[in-house]
This record gives sequence, structure tokens and C-alpha cells, in this order.
Amino acid sequence: GDLMAGILYAGMHKTEETAILVDVGTNAEVVLGNSNWLIACAGAAGPALEGGVTRMGMLAGPGVIDKVAIQAGTGTFELSTIGNARPKGICGSGLIDLAAHLFLSGMLDIRGKFVPEACGARLKQEAGLPYLVAVPADQSATGRDLFVSQADIDSLIRSKAAMYTILETITASVGMLPRDLATFYVAGTFGSFIDPASAISIGMLPDLAPDTFKVLGNSSLEGAAQLLTRPGNLDEIDRIRDRITYLELNVNQEFMNRFSAAKFLPHTDPALFPSVPVNRPG
Repeated sequence: GDLMAGILYAGMHKTEETAILVDVGTNAEVVLGNSNWLIACAGAAGPALEGGVTRMGMLAGPGVIDKVAIQAGTGTFELSTIGNARPKGICGSGLIDLAAHLFLSGMLDIRGKFVPEACGARLKQEAGLPYLVAVPADQSATGRDLFVSQADIDSLIRSKAAMYTILETITASVGMLPRDLATFYVAGTFGSFIDPASAISIGMLPDLAPDTFKVLGNSSLEGAAQLLTRPGNLDEIDRIRDRITYLELNVNQEFMNRFSAAKFLPHTDPALFPSVPVNRPG
């Protein structure tokens, strides 16, 4: 239902060009197509993409980190919080930003592992497991360090790999590559705040031009509103439904092979991400 409402709102079922719509949450619901055909699939993107795995993960709200940058050379963290309050946690978009800039600054290697010499004093250990302090205790709203652990990063990498593999598999099913997409609709509350450049840097979204990405916001709600307020849209929904072919990922033999290749930053094949720098400091 959410996906069909999103299709209606985006209008992708009426266009000649092939577009993709991704409704990102704990599950990733994806539809690819145009006015002639539509193919859809769904897969578990994981709560890491919503900030739900890391210990400092929170839903978006006042004091939650939503954007992160790391200054080249100095390694200084620049954080933006919702409402400009003292930081008390991080949401999904902030976590993706953090991972992207840790990677681009050389603090994470291609396997997503912390690089001690690049992380410096920010890298600590708890019960023998490494974690990196994003916000020291004296700067946080909680009075405690806000940090991301190696386990958090590993979970995020599995989630981003699942997301990219879903996109790669559905495009391959119709003889396309992700980079062939002319329009990429991003839906869902989480999708509204994600920075495509950061998502590309960790290999979560395909390496497309910035103007390819179109943020729809809550497309399921907007599509439902259209359905209720415009005559004839109920019949339109029926036509959309009848045109969709469903791709079952659980029985797709190539899915796990692609998933394994995507569990690196940004990918085992750097040619898929030409805009992501390969020679990073550190």
C-alpha cells in the first residue's frame, strides 16, 4: 500500500523514462519502471539506517545529530543537531554522514575497520572492543561520551550493503545498471534527511549526479491524500497494482553474491563509485 501510494504521488507510472522509487525504513521497498512496466521488491535494510543500532542512536528530535563533517587535515568534527541543542544522540542520516566522513578522512579502511593512527585519541576500548568518540562527555547533553563502536559500523555496513544489493538486483533483473537511472526518488521520513553524497561515499546509493535524486518526503501519506481528494484515483491505484511484477529476493541466487561484494567501502569494485576518492589521507 505504501509503495503504490508512492508511485501515485511520484507519477512515475506515467513517464517514458525509467525511474526508481525507494521508500527507506527498517525495510526498503523499491519499485522500478515507467509508463509501460513496473517491477517491485522489498528487503530488510535494517534499523541501522534509522539510527536504531548504535548505542547513541535515536529518532530525529531536538539535540539529535543529523549532519556530520570532518575537517580535512585537522580532523575536527563539525556536528549539526536538530534545534541547535547540545548533542544527545544521532539519527540515521547523521550516522551515515559520520561513517562517510570517517571513511573519507581515512579513519575507516575499506573494510569499515577503524584505523588507529588516523583516529588518534578519539579511539578507545571497552571490554576489548574499539569505539570512536564523536562527542566528548563535556560537550554532550548527557554528560557521557557519545560514541560509535566497531560493532555499530559493522551493522551499518551490512545495512548499506543490503540497500545497494537490492537496487543492483532489481535493475539487473531488467538488464540495467544502477548508474543508468535518470531519476531516483527517495521516500520515507528517513529518506527526506539523507545526504545522497554521504550515502554514495559508503556505497549505499549508486553513484549518480546530485540532480538525479528527488526527495519525496512521506510519499505514502501524500499518495493517500491524492487518492482521497482526486476523483478517479481509486481506479488509477488498481491500474498501478495490476501493472506491478513482484521480484522475490529470497530466491534470487545472485543476491548473496552481490551482497558480499557490497560489504566494503564503498564497494569491492571502485569503478562503480567513480566520484568517491580512492586516495584518502591517513
